[in-house]
Amino acid sequence: MGNALVLNKDFKIVMSNSMVKGKQDVLTLWQHKIFRLLISQIKPSDKGLETYTCKITDLAEYLGMKPKSMYGDINELTDKLMQAFIKINIGGKEHRENWLKINLISSCSCNNGILTIRLNDDVKPFVLQQKGFYTQYEIGSILNFKSVYAIRLYEILLSDFKASFFSRNRHKFEYSIERLRQLMGCEDKLLKFSQFKEKCIGKAIFEINNSDTSEFTLTAKYNKNGRAVEGVSFILLGRSECFLPCDDYYNIIKTSIEWNESWDEPDAPI
Repeated sequence: MGNALVLNKDFKIVMSNSMVKGKQDVLTLWQHKIFRLLISQIKPSDKGLETYTCKITDLAEYLGMKPKSMYGDINELTDKLMQAFIKINIGGKEHRENWLKINLISSCSCNNGILTIRLNDDVKPFVLQQKGFYTQYEIGSILNFKSVYAIRLYEILLSDFKASFFSRNRHKFEYSIERLRQLMGCEDKLLKFSQFKEKCIGKAIFEINNSDTSEFTLTAKYNKNGRAVEGVSFILLGRSECFLPCDDYYNIIKTSIEWNESWDEPDAPI
């Protein structure tokens, strides 16, 4: 037996910035959310990781899934969770070829509608008793997101904000297209920039800006060299006092007020 999962949307996710900036493209939408739900259970005083249990019906309701769909997909979902890993850079900016791969889940089982699951102990240095550069936010901030891209961009920009606390440009963050593709898991898909812009960046910005639970809204400016787009500048405008207005806040990207069906992800059901 394990501890009962507490399905509280106010619980905080705490991860090291190196994990946030890790390569997570093998995870589906539901795997991202379940992994973060497990992290949200960790208390600041905890010295180790725990095993957790939860009714599948309760988990489905919490995540916004239909219980019947969750029951049908739970075997495949947990199979993929057991195989899922994060690739973390351990060499810094100068040595990106140095990395560490960590499996996220060490064990899980399903018995009479009860899911029992445990984080891999190798995750512990990146989620337990964090000091220095780490990212913290309420899990409720991401539960309504319909895409992996929104979760990833939200976390990435929060980690940048935390790390740039004493910087003059702490609300402005720039990425090359190559680096942004790596972080968003789009190195081998959405190869045309127009596709990447619409279905990854545009979709993520739309979700974050239209969410009532996100801590900030954002805008983007695409930086060109001639006709080629080489990078993106993001500007954050906060919904709380910790985010102050920026002098160079760009005009908000115009997106349709309705969800674009072309943004739906093929892996969204699990």
